[in-house]
Amino acid sequence: MMINFQKYLNVFRLPEERHQKVLAQIKESAKPDLDFFVLTIFAAVIITLGLILNNSSVVIGGMLMAPLVWPILAFALAMVKGSLRLFQDSLWTLVKATLSILLVAYVIGLFSPFNDFGVEVISRTQPTLLELVIALASGFVAAFVISYPGLGSFIAGVVIASAIVPPLCVTALSFAENNLTQAGGSFLLFVANLIAMVLSAALFLSLAKFKPLAGEASTERRKSQMIWSLAFLIVIAIPLGIITKNIMQMGKQIAVVREVITAQVRNSEISDVSINSKNNVLLIEVILRASNNLSSKQMDILSNKLAEDLNASVNLQITIIPTLEGGRVYESEAIKQAETDLDNNQIKEINQADVFPEVK
Repeated sequence: MMINFQKYLNVFRLPEERHQKVLAQIKESAKPDLDFFVLTIFAAVIITLGLILNNSSVVIGGMLMAPLVWPILAFALAMVKGSLRLFQDSLWTLVKATLSILLVAYVIGLFSPFNDFGVEVISRTQPTLLELVIALASGFVAAFVISYPGLGSFIAGVVIASAIVPPLCVTALSFAENNLTQAGGSFLLFVANLIAMVLSAALFLSLAKFKPLAGEASTERRKSQMIWSLAFLIVIAIPLGIITKNIMQMGKQIAVVREVITAQVRNSEISDVSINSKNNVLLIEVILRASNNLSSKQMDILSNKLAEDLNASVNLQITIIPTLEGGRVYESEAIKQAETDLDNNQIKEINQADVFPEVK
């Protein structure tokens, strides 16, 4: 028995009158007018400040304002219909919005007194294949929500903005700090999300049976745009796959480091572990809370054990934060100080006796 997939795919089909309303709404809302750029700029301001302050609530608030869902859906609709005019207009709008966001975030980054970024920034500098899957789902859901007016278009705006605006703001902030590595990672995330969302939105619009423009030129243009978009997506997926693999490998290495040090050093707690590879040597930096210092012999044992378990040359550096029990430590210190003062007084009395002997 063969499964009729066409029957299930037809659930996304929209009536013709709804096609016209969706098309008119997307075209109107995607216009690069004053409203569009005011919302884009202030969304960039709010999201950038939220990233700097590492405040996810502020970042989400800025996403509610960003209107980038409309030119992205217009771009996807232009691909489905094979419309050159809509394709050019939506692409130009996206370019101008992107440059506006980068400029605003870069200026804020230059004048910001805060230079230590939190997880809201760092998490967007190492894109993985998971972010690509999220972007694919976001584009499909955004097109779906816009096509059904009862669901509320603001949901689509948040879904799209969450994958587009924060990575752009992180790119600009990283440039302001001259951190090209982070800037490259966040910009890769932006490009991957943009292409993935356009393709998945175009997929939904195709399933909704939006008809392409009549004519052989529009049909060829439609095929060409789809092929190029898929090619770009595949090309971008390659570095994302490499980054994903590296992150998974580093996660396993960090787990090994934590296990070895916890087993070898009693009454200790690992605060942070970072691993960097240079010239085929793993530089492992550990921040450890412990009551006692580590001897050179202990360090050698740990280094050899890690080199064996990780199957690599290891350069281990451990920074120890002393953990002391407050009251008892203060009491012992006071006793030691008292003993020291007592010894000094005794020495002083002996010296005085030698210099000034008692007269009988």
